[in-house]
Amino acid sequence: MKKIYSTIGLLGLAVASQAQSAFPAKIDPTWDVKTVWMPKSPLTNQVIFVGGTDVVQTTATYGNPAGQEVAKQWHDYIGFVPDKAESGHIGWAVVNHEMTTANPKIGDGGGMTMFKLKRNKEKDSLEVVTQKLTDGREGKFFNVDFVNTVGETGMNCGGITTTDGRMWTAEEWMQSSNKGIFAEGKGFVDTTDFVIGTTKPAGFPAFNGKVLKRFENLNWMVEVNPKEAKAVRKQYNWGRAGWEGGVVLADNKTVFLFEDGSPGILGKFVATSANDFTSGQMYVYKHDRNDAIDGNWIKIENNLDTLKVLNSVAIKRGATMFNRLEWGHKLNETKIYICETGRDAFNYNSGNALKGVVSPTLVDGYKTRYQIEKGMPFPGTDMAAADSVRKGKFADYYGRVIELDLTTNKVRSYIEGGPLSTASASSSLVAYPTIHFSNPDGLDFMTLKGKRYMIIQEDLNGITYNRMPATYTKTNCETYLLDMEIAKPTFNDLIRISACAPGAEVTGAVMIDDNTMLLNSQHPDGGNTPPYNNSLTYSISGWSKVNPLGLFSPANNSGEAFTIYPNPTTRELHLTKASDIAIYNAKGERIRVERDVKVINVSDLTAGIYFISNAEGKTTKFVVE
Repeated sequence: MKKIYSTIGLLGLAVASQAQSAFPAKIDPTWDVKTVWMPKSPLTNQVIFVGGTDVVQTTATYGNPAGQEVAKQWHDYIGFVPDKAESGHIGWAVVNHEMTTANPKIGDGGGMTMFKLKRNKEKDSLEVVTQKLTDGREGKFFNVDFVNTVGETGMNCGGITTTDGRMWTAEEWMQSSNKGIFAEGKGFVDTTDFVIGTTKPAGFPAFNGKVLKRFENLNWMVEVNPKEAKAVRKQYNWGRAGWEGGVVLADNKTVFLFEDGSPGILGKFVATSANDFTSGQMYVYKHDRNDAIDGNWIKIENNLDTLKVLNSVAIKRGATMFNRLEWGHKLNETKIYICETGRDAFNYNSGNALKGVVSPTLVDGYKTRYQIEKGMPFPGTDMAAADSVRKGKFADYYGRVIELDLTTNKVRSYIEGGPLSTASASSSLVAYPTIHFSNPDGLDFMTLKGKRYMIIQEDLNGITYNRMPATYTKTNCETYLLDMEIAKPTFNDLIRISACAPGAEVTGAVMIDDNTMLLNSQHPDGGNTPPYNNSLTYSISGWSKVNPLGLFSPANNSGEAFTIYPNPTTRELHLTKASDIAIYNAKGERIRVERDVKVINVSDLTAGIYFISNAEGKTTKFVVE
């Protein structure tokens, strides 16, 4: 029976003891904890799958018989397909492995692991189901076979799962030579040329017989069969690029693809027929184009020589340049949200990048930063701001989440990271921000109590500039919720729900039912408390029992808020009716009490998040700027 671990590093809540202090309190992170950590709440967590420890069932590979092998590490994307047929079973999960290693029994490069989950109602926990696949493999964890189907895979990072259960893995790891993928014996042993469709059907007759150098057969999106743990085809007609993720619309024809690069591109593929992605037209995004037929999109010919160098071709033709697009997801059929993770130092002022155009999302980011640093709006045009970005005058420390509006084909910054600081806060955390949102990577949506929330996960590019407190040398990447009803969200609107073990990236968030979320802790520090010293997949359950906006409130939470305005404010706070009030800081400390007031002067308060409670015990949050 598989051993299931529970988290031993739980965080307390900084909550004032007064009965009237009913509000969502700040979580004070215990940065020295060596596990995945969470707040005390109705939510519980459980470790499900541990890389480097759990054993996967393998197929016959490179002359080795089918058998068993220890699972690979660096868990990233989690694809999930519900089981609608077998009672009590939740469904199939498939986890990407971003670590590239040579392994003749499991396959070189990256990889994927599949397992099936059910719920143990008596123990209120998840269990991994023993399965028998049609190829004869039997067990709990299964290596996804790429070797015998599509000729290996690269660094498996993000991916796509459709509502009808189709799945693609993104093999991001752009290399320019066979020497690069060999990596002194730690990557790919086989560096011979790959012939499409000769021994491994490609599904693209126009490409059958075409020869690719071994490194050129990496970095395509790869369709997999999640229930049988084997690859189906490399999506050669979607182009070879540093794809990190994508979205398929409800028409089952239109696919959007996101490239993790600087410059990175935004792609679109439109299939000729629904559900058949072997035939169609590929495009790349150019926001300042307005073609009578193709609008803001540049058409790419279905030619393998062009498609295998898609980024270079796209930028040369004037495509829009982003700063590391990673995961994305659709809110609906008209709005797609994508993480633009950012990069501390970059410029688009040389080589092929001179032919591309700077994304409006980076212009938005630059202008926001200018306002913060100078205390005044950027005085120039958007073209001038774009030129500053191109010349490397924008250190994109925090990144952002961007919005693609399919009704207009326009992109914009939706929520910027931050807050800006020229150095990390003191190790005592006195000056450390309540919310510090940096380098978003993973993104999905969940519905709770009829409301939609964005799930955002960090992958910190560094530890300076408020990304970690001073003296801490390891990153602690966090997961947040964002209420999608907020019209103009900022990082102050984020709700912290979990963080990874030190050194790890948190990623893969996906709801597998209305009660449970799966996440990954990727490449953690080796000194963490076992099993958190390995990459692992863990669950957070109990979502059906909580109200996210009151998730971290004490048990005596008095319920709904009352109305105040303006919010944010700089000087005065107005109440809709006179009341006795108490104001609390983000630590839950009561800092002011006033009687029978309708207007409150808050100009003496430092900028930050506060909470105000009235005589009826109702509480709401306000921000002082």
